Amino acid sequence: MDIMTDKQVRFLTWLITTATDKCTSIEEVHELNQEIRKHSDGLIDLAVKENKEKE
Repeated sequence: MDIMTDKQVRFLTWLITTATDKCTSIEEVHELNQEIRKHSDGLIDLAVKENKEKE
């Protein structure tokens, strides 16, 4: 894994908190987190595994 700069980490933190601030329920936060996982390298398998466990 490449090392991220402080500026990159701050941007990602801002991005995620801005998105979750717009959620009106915890369920929306969970849905947003699931979408983030789907589009994140290395986390796709984790999201699939979690979905299978819920079924």
